Amino acid sequence: MKAKKARTIKKTLQITVLCLFAAAFLLPKGSQSYLMTGIAAAGVLVSLAILIIPPLASGLRKLRIPTGRATDTGNGNSDLETILIRQISYQITDTLQSAFPEATWEFAEPLRLSHLLDGDAIRLSTRNTGNHNFAEVSMDEYGSLHLQMLTVSALKRKGDKAASPDIPKVDPASWYSLIGKPFLVEMIGNLQAKGHQKLFIGEQGDVYILNGKEPEVKGKLEHFPPKAYWPALLQVFADDELEAAETENAVEITWA
Repeated sequence: MKAKKARTIKKTLQITVLCLFAAAFLLPKGSQSYLMTGIAAAGVLVSLAILIIPPLASGLRKLRIPTGRATDTGNGNSDLETILIRQISYQITDTLQSAFPEATWEFAEPLRLSHLLDGDAIRLSTRNTGNHNFAEVSMDEYGSLHLQMLTVSALKRKGDKAASPDIPKVDPASWYSLIGKPFLVEMIGNLQAKGHQKLFIGEQGDVYILNGKEPEVKGKLEHFPPKAYWPALLQVFADDELEAAETENAVEITWA
């Protein structure tokens, strides 16, 4: 259609130019010079129009910018929300692969960004993560992501309630590698610089020092393993050259 239209315009211009030249020969000699000048000027203008207008129109068409608000991508998320979730996914991948280089994962159920912003723990299904097949990720009030590795049994053994697929088993070593160690390295460094020699971690993950006999909370460890896992956790601390002991309701960590 466009090619046919271009040929029609070209043919029309050719006929127009021929008519102008024919008129030039029929006019008196005194007027021919003015007409020839006009024909030449018209030819230049027509040529420029043929050369410039089509590319210019094409360029303007390419510069058209769609307007309107963010659209839904088909999974219940807006374009912006999808981009943010993708960036969060990259962070999760980097964290997982820092401990398990070949790890891959999927959200256990479709994720909306509001779930993370509300502080909810999001379940992940993981692969190539050693003995772990799940993880939970959450976001704190500062926007930092926290990841906890889980092992969920696929089968329930007869008479063994702990093997229920709904009850995750925490691996203290993975928790320490992904969450505990980065937090404690900074915390111990800050406390040691101020003359302290020990800290305590309560059952809910509260990290505190004793001001006389009163606890002074300095921070909180997310997803701190339950008390049943403390013996294994003490061994993890010992393997990392941290002196730790279990008290009645806390884990005590000391350093020289």
